[in-house]
Amino acid sequence: MTISDEQLKSEIDKALFNFKNQNYFKSIQILEVLKNKRNHFLIFWYLGHSFFRVHNYNSAINCIKKSIKLKKPDHLNLNFLAEIYHRINRYDESIKLFKEALVLDKKNTVTLFNLANIYLELGELNLGEKYLIEVINYEPTNFRAWYEIIKINDKYLTPDLVQKVEEFATQPSDNNLNYIYSKLIIAENFKKNKNYSAELDNLLEAHSKYSNIKDKAGREEFNYFTNLLPKFISKIKNDNLQINCELKPIFIMGLPRSGTTLIEYIISSAPNIMPGGETEVLSKVFFSEKIIFNYNAKNLITDFKFKKKDFEKLKILILNQYSQLGIDNSNKCFTDKSLENFLYIELIQKIFPKAKFVYCKRNKQANFLGILKVFLPNLLWTHSTNKIIKMMNLYEKKIKKLTNDKKIKIKIIELEDFSENPKKISKDLFDFLDIDSRDDLDFIGKKNNEKKIIKTRSNLQVRNQILKHDLSYLEHYRPLLNKFEIKKLN
Repeated sequence: MTISDEQLKSEIDKALFNFKNQNYFKSIQILEVLKNKRNHFLIFWYLGHSFFRVHNYNSAINCIKKSIKLKKPDHLNLNFLAEIYHRINRYDESIKLFKEALVLDKKNTVTLFNLANIYLELGELNLGEKYLIEVINYEPTNFRAWYEIIKINDKYLTPDLVQKVEEFATQPSDNNLNYIYSKLIIAENFKKNKNYSAELDNLLEAHSKYSNIKDKAGREEFNYFTNLLPKFISKIKNDNLQINCELKPIFIMGLPRSGTTLIEYIISSAPNIMPGGETEVLSKVFFSEKIIFNYNAKNLITDFKFKKKDFEKLKILILNQYSQLGIDNSNKCFTDKSLENFLYIELIQKIFPKAKFVYCKRNKQANFLGILKVFLPNLLWTHSTNKIIKMMNLYEKKIKKLTNDKKIKIKIIELEDFSENPKKISKDLFDFLDIDSRDDLDFIGKKNNEKKIIKTRSNLQVRNQILKHDLSYLEHYRPLLNKFEIKKLN
């Protein structure tokens, strides 16, 4: 049975309405029925986007490939397909597709920026820099590109650039994101000139602007992590019910900028340890399967019954999500450094009884400043000082409870202690994890040029020599921190 163009448009409009209202499964349902009635590229295009939003990446890839076959390759569909491959760490396919897109549109700055990002994650800094320069050549006021290239080499933070950025920041603009990055660049310049008060003022303005843009999503995220998820986890009983699972994942936990990337880098240097990075698998499964309903709700709404069969089903969903990232039963031991995993730890232990847990800490004021000094667009609570403080206190309260209860064994790594004696603490860490370390630990504490995928803001730092954490710089900021309610951050 086929349908007319008018009926096709009507059904696609219904699917898009649900998509825009985040009813992705309803959108998928409509489009799955529609594809049996009409073989049209738009059906598979929107179906691919819907599958992508519920983190079903394999289905998204198949749909976008079908859409391209029915239409023809263009820079838009090649870009999106490349982004999906990038999301699941299939870098070779992603790079190939981005470069094919550039053949069709060599001035496409989105493609150029994506390629720069990939090469930076791979540690190919020269190539990352090359593509960022191309972005800037085509868009001289693309301040996001300027900000990223300054992070590679501050030689780009020139007086001419600063003047250009300051002029832009004083003029009305509809490009909110560009304005935000202009303030971040201005903050970098003030830091360079040791004007710490002005640095902090510009950082706070950038974060505040972004927080306002993402207000609704930010409120939902914060309510989920601080209210609904803790209520869900509190229902998990401390009984002997555990799920059979032979995998031995290592979960590296902590706040942003607490050293998790560095510690994963060290652990994954050991033989047969696959680095997973920030997979966000638990949160993806909870969202896509609607395990918790309505992230705006005050009270927990869930169909999860906390019986063995529910945990077994959840394990299958989690393993399927890991599998899309190339982590399957053949990877007996792998790392996952998703920051929010700490809030799921009781659930993780139930599903992965052989898991090991490492928790990273650092000086609280340094951690607070570290979060402010980076820009994490996908972690919305990091753009509000009140939310940062509340999350820091939530993490602190939880780690104290876990260590006092002693029901979950956790290795705590203090970043300052690690930087003082990285080889000794690394050896202790490997002993705790019961894994064979590299015979020669001399690489620890030295500049490391191994080509590993690092997707976080710590990418450039981790590849350099481990330096002692000198906290004397905090003296410049302590008077400025009095405006915040950080009495517990001492």
